Amino acid sequence: MSKAEETFVALVGDRIVHRTLAENATGIAACGLLRPSTIAALAGIAEESLALRRERTLLRFGNHHARLNHQKPLLAGRTRAADFLDGHSLQSWACQLDRRVFFWPGRAGTAFQASLDGAGAACDYRLDSRRFFRTFGDLIDLSPINSGSALRSPARRGDWIYVPAPRAESFRTNRRLRLGKQSADTVQEISLRADIPPELWSELLAPIGT
Repeated sequence: MSKAEETFVALVGDRIVHRTLAENATGIAACGLLRPSTIAALAGIAEESLALRRERTLLRFGNHHARLNHQKPLLAGRTRAADFLDGHSLQSWACQLDRRVFFWPGRAGTAFQASLDGAGAACDYRLDSRRFFRTFGDLIDLSPINSGSALRSPARRGDWIYVPAPRAESFRTNRRLRLGKQSADTVQEISLRADIPPELWSELLAPIGT
């Protein structure tokens, strides 16, 4: 195990979690885990038209469909975007979120549940974090915040909030050096700037019960 992989696993744990609506499971099994921007392209929809969506959105592509979650937690910051966004408008930040798929450390796998409440059954996928790191490397980013939420007093963010996994050793002090934050950060969110094809998806899934 490389030093970078060791640090990554120490920060996120042996397992990371992706949570989605259960109705998306069939499409994921067939097509892998796709970013909203990819699904939009397959459905013939401009990704910009999905940004800042207020409702969960059903997109059909081929014989499959995916229901994207709303972006209401980000919309909560629409009147004060300049106070917490660096180098982005609310629209452009929403677009870059849709070019990622998101995961949570195994210890915090239920953090996303509230945004799915009332939408029907949800399901969790647990991935082996070591295999995930070895497969995707510098396409993985770590964040100390839920980067898609601006509820209450939103934390300051820009592209710099995402620390690439190979530089995980700098993660805990990233905001301390940039913003003068006193305490060291912990990982609240893991994102991937790539789709996961079905053959890789099945290889990355951890055995049930682990």
